[in-house]
Amino acid sequence: MVSIASSSTTQQHQKSSYVKTKKGLSYVLGDSINTENHILPINAIQYSSYTNDVYTAGRDGTVKVWRNSHKNNSVSSNKDSIDMPLRTTHEVEFEFDNENDDDNNDDYQGIDEKILKLETSISSNPVPYRLKSSSKDNSNSTLSLSDTVNKFTIQDSYNIYFDWINDLKLVNNDRDLVSCSSDLSIKLINLPNESDGVSLPTTSSLIHKRTHSSNNGNGTSGSHNLNASVHKFSNTHTDYIKKLSYFKESNHLLSGGLDGNIYIWDLLNLKPIQQISNSSLSDSTSLPSSIYALANNESNLISSGGSNNTINLFDRRSSNPYVRKLIGHQDNIRCLLMNDHYILSGSSDTSIKLWDLRNFKVYKNFDIHDFPVWSLISETPGNVHKFYSGDKGGNVLKTDISFLSNLVSDDELFHGYETFTANDNSIIDEKLGVSTLVAKANSPILALCHESRDDTIFASHYESLNRYINPDIDQVSKYQYLRTCLDYSINRENQINDEMASGFVADDNVNQGGGGTGGDDLNSDFYDLISHLSMDTYTNDLQSTFSHSHSHHNLFDVGTPPMDKYLDSDSESNLSDMDDEYTSIFLNVNGGPSKEFINTFKEEIPYGNNSNSNTNLPKLQYVSTINSTEPCINDKFVDDTPVEILLNPIPAEHITLVPFNIKPLNEIKITPKSIISKRFYNNKREMLVLYLNGDIKIWDVLMCKEVRSFPIDPSLNLSMLNSKDLDLRMKDMDAIFQKFQSSDTLNNWSDVEIKAGKLLVTIKESSFMNVELYYDDLVKSYPFLALDHPESTFYNYKSQVNVSIDDRFYVGSIFFNSIFYQYALLEWEFDKLVREEMRQLKKNNRNLNNTPISDEPMAETASVSGSLRRLKFLGRKSSKSNLSSTSLQGSPAPSTNTSINEFNVPENPLSEFLNFVEDSRQNYDNSIMKLLQTNRKVYWDKYNHPTYNTSKGKAIDTVLHVDAIDPALTPEASSNNNEIVYSPIINGSRLPPHLLIIVFEHSPELGNYRDLCSFQLSDLQKLNINSPLVNDLRMHLPRWIGNPLLYNRYPTKDSPKIAFQLFECDYGTLPANKKIGGKTQRKIKKLPVLESSIKLTSHSMLRVGKIIVYLTEKFESKTSEMKDKKITPTDWLVLECKGQELPIDMTLQTIKTKIWKSSADIELYFRRKFDV
Repeated sequence: MVSIASSSTTQQHQKSSYVKTKKGLSYVLGDSINTENHILPINAIQYSSYTNDVYTAGRDGTVKVWRNSHKNNSVSSNKDSIDMPLRTTHEVEFEFDNENDDDNNDDYQGIDEKILKLETSISSNPVPYRLKSSSKDNSNSTLSLSDTVNKFTIQDSYNIYFDWINDLKLVNNDRDLVSCSSDLSIKLINLPNESDGVSLPTTSSLIHKRTHSSNNGNGTSGSHNLNASVHKFSNTHTDYIKKLSYFKESNHLLSGGLDGNIYIWDLLNLKPIQQISNSSLSDSTSLPSSIYALANNESNLISSGGSNNTINLFDRRSSNPYVRKLIGHQDNIRCLLMNDHYILSGSSDTSIKLWDLRNFKVYKNFDIHDFPVWSLISETPGNVHKFYSGDKGGNVLKTDISFLSNLVSDDELFHGYETFTANDNSIIDEKLGVSTLVAKANSPILALCHESRDDTIFASHYESLNRYINPDIDQVSKYQYLRTCLDYSINRENQINDEMASGFVADDNVNQGGGGTGGDDLNSDFYDLISHLSMDTYTNDLQSTFSHSHSHHNLFDVGTPPMDKYLDSDSESNLSDMDDEYTSIFLNVNGGPSKEFINTFKEEIPYGNNSNSNTNLPKLQYVSTINSTEPCINDKFVDDTPVEILLNPIPAEHITLVPFNIKPLNEIKITPKSIISKRFYNNKREMLVLYLNGDIKIWDVLMCKEVRSFPIDPSLNLSMLNSKDLDLRMKDMDAIFQKFQSSDTLNNWSDVEIKAGKLLVTIKESSFMNVELYYDDLVKSYPFLALDHPESTFYNYKSQVNVSIDDRFYVGSIFFNSIFYQYALLEWEFDKLVREEMRQLKKNNRNLNNTPISDEPMAETASVSGSLRRLKFLGRKSSKSNLSSTSLQGSPAPSTNTSINEFNVPENPLSEFLNFVEDSRQNYDNSIMKLLQTNRKVYWDKYNHPTYNTSKGKAIDTVLHVDAIDPALTPEASSNNNEIVYSPIINGSRLPPHLLIIVFEHSPELGNYRDLCSFQLSDLQKLNINSPLVNDLRMHLPRWIGNPLLYNRYPTKDSPKIAFQLFECDYGTLPANKKIGGKTQRKIKKLPVLESSIKLTSHSMLRVGKIIVYLTEKFESKTSEMKDKKITPTDWLVLECKGQELPIDMTLQTIKTKIWKSSADIELYFRRKFDV
């Protein structure tokens, strides 16, 4: 991956999102392996019906592509796959006669026949499912179902965020993948176009290629795909971006976040075209509420939900987009689905509501969850007929409302539907809806996705990504619809007959048009407040023909004794007294278990209790299918207990809800390699971390590598730590920390925090010069940084370099010079071309600003162009993978059938640079580009100075000092014997190539660090002048990095000062057994008197050894030791503080912090060393 930087944005939206910020640099350390699952839970899942790929976005900041094992087979025909049986037991199949029999004397006969056939097909059979098998030979009965079904394995991995990814959306016919993150950025992955038999257009602008390679075990990994590209949207959001929504027809994207703003993006140029504040008031001063959910109707309407418990409805065509708010939920709204007619909302109040957009009223409530609803998806985008919901309790539910009056298809309409009024339909709809408990996990459901090829459900929770078999409840839903309509028709007809017999006829117009507004004020909040209540129902409950006798015959009297034949007048109490327990995967959409369907065996259906005279009737003997000890050939994945239709309702307390899936079809555990605890060593370069799997490692944040590892005992056989083992490993961590702790006392040169399960190392302007290393300590820790090491860039000039153990080097400077070494060399070479190009322009009397070199070639231009070609291949050839900050060309796409706009790299980067126009909107003043453009002005002024000889003059001298990190750049340095200052550089081969580096901006007004530009170290190491990453670095790297890197200019910083005093030791207080020169206590010869009172102030990094040398220089006379040139002052003289002898490499800062521990001046006592 190369850089991912922001595209320019329009002034309108730039102004609205402008925040005064500062810049910093971060990089990510941790384990993220391409071929393994995410290291943190998955927040979003998408499935492509075109490619059969599944895409997951995790809290680890990574997007992964999961490839179906039968990727190369088309969806419509797959010769190597067969359909698994719809049922696990015998299935009765019928062909229905759909023709209307208007001449039939009994209007219900056709309906009766349909219901009878459906009842026969449903009863005594397990719930069916559809699943494709990947095995060509399914005759082997010993195979588990999971062994025969198509599996998904990781194909690609995109490590492109440093914080959680919150949402993921496939766009542009599934050719592009857009994700949003808590790092306040939105990025688009242009998925590779492989030869998969699918040819689709794409609208995304192909800006830059992104190169992937496998992980080397250090830093972060890339991916294996060589054809993907990543693009970054411009920065607009100021807090976590939580949700995305896609307008397919117009190719626009919605984004919403905790800042309460909705942005509409044109996916052709990645620019925002409209901003909407999530506020229900037209007053612009009102604060928008956070957005947790976002949806659209594929046209112009937008719905949002969040922490204010209401749904806001907007029309993007209006100058004042706000339409109204929908009140009804009692807690946060977490998820939304929407089409032209309905909004489906899920809330933390545990309810799901279907809102009718004709009257902004709750059309139907679904009380099917007992926990907050966190995830809601539909089987088909924009279609609410079948939807899946997941809750905080780990439950995954499927609900089918395909037969609601406004959703049922024409060919499925109940015969006699035309006689129903709007009020009739509302009453019937209140009874309709089939919900099933698909699966039960042991932690909250974070994301759901329906995979259509094999008809399975993907569900993510805290511990794994699970794949479940999808129960087919089509027949159950159709049966419920026909049965309910028939019962209602019969009851209505009977009621009319009774009323006519009594001489009273109801007014057909009363309560008709229940969907109308009546006298309600649609703009009233009170209207919305009461709309979430259950709808008015018919005065008489619907009566089942199972338990009531009518002149119409009983359709289901096929050998099963009629219920009322065995029930006495106290039948309800008899049922309620039963001690039998039953299971069911079905729920009542209005709450509790279903009153219509259960899962049991036919002979176990109760007809009464033990007191009934019919004692020969069987009593239920229930055995849970989940805990069954019955032997079976194959592993059970689903509950195959037959479905039975209830003749009379069973009390809810006697029914236990069980999931359809006994266990997942596939369970992919989260890789337990996330970091859960950290401790920074005193040297501020090493970090001790504890992983979720129990491993303990030490990371070097300067080298960006793991340096020590302490794996957990494999005999414990732990996949991840439990609370008990966590306590034990924390104790181990403390012991390891103390073992490798140093005596240093240093300030932080970087901040390290745990983000997305990894270490995020952050460097800011205020801290990067806080820590210095003495040369001897540097070489001790990193021998390859020694001046005489062959890897040193100063190796060939070591005779001219004077470096001592007392020389100090900023750790932050070592890091920046090492990371950006190739970039600095490129700017050095480019600067040569700039100065030469200016010389040619001046010589040919050309104006710098209005004469592009490409328009009117000069006589000596060839040499410059040749140099430019050589510069182009400086280092390895780069892949074009970043999003340039240059504006993308194009207008909003009217459809998805738009051709690719190739990004045109300028043929002559010199011309672009020399004619650069300053852009204050991109924080230009705080960029390296500002420094380089200042160079341009300085050079041009010098060329135009009267003293410059235009005809004979050479190119003027550079103002850059990149030669400070590589003396080979100035060959004259070796000839004039000038003294060269040593600058340590880490060889690029020692750093992890896939290290993710982020240039960010920060401000108190932002909810997080905001990603400006991100890239991998390997991208820096193969830079060439045509790489868009060069422009990104110039525009986004701050000046405080550019000044030391390119100019060897460091800010003047006053080091902390520490005051101390020097006294000769009071020998009389020494222990009697301690001798100096063979004498003890007061007999010990004193040292020479000091020239003056020694009260000093020095920088905090001053070492004890340096103080001792200074001390000897202040003696009035020389001692015998001082006259001996073979020994140094530290060989015979020591310092003490509070009776503790001090090492010569200890600093004043350490003395004050570890030993003196007071704000008063440090008191140091000197003496000769004790006799051995």
